Amino acid sequence: IFKEMMTSFEMPDEFDEKPRVLIFACENDALPVFDMAAMNRLKINTNVRIMPMRCLGGLNLIYVTDALSYGYDGIMFMGCAYGDDYQCHFVKGSELANTRLTKVQETIGRLNLESERIQQFAISMNDYEKLPKIIDDFVEEMDDYGPNPFKGM
Repeated sequence: IFKEMMTSFEMPDEFDEKPRVLIFACENDALPVFDMAAMNRLKINTNVRIMPMRCLGGLNLIYVTDALSYGYDGIMFMGCAYGDDYQCHFVKGSELANTRLTKVQETIGRLNLESERIQQFAISMNDYEKLPKIIDDFVEEMDDYGPNPFKGM
């Protein structure tokens, strides 16, 4: 289902709008932050596409490889905080996602692709004013890395 959703997004033109970023957003924490930012008329970078997830704990390497092969230059996973200040509606979903993401980043690194192209961000409702900057900083970092060399593979 994720692949069909991802390919249904209008992909920004690879020469005009770079870099292209996909955000996997937890529906309980991250999506409401996007809603709050929109209600406050904050501008979100137009190079990002947002894909809702029930929980980041459902993270799968296939989602990452599909996004990279489809042409995204960077992937953000946005969800709830974990650790001492955890807020996960699924108890340990974000923590599980972080563990899996570490393994995904190792794999990406072995393929000589910058592991920082895939990052997880803890976000809460209080962070809605910071959301545009968090995204812009990530997009700027992806711009420094250049285009994704695995597009179409």
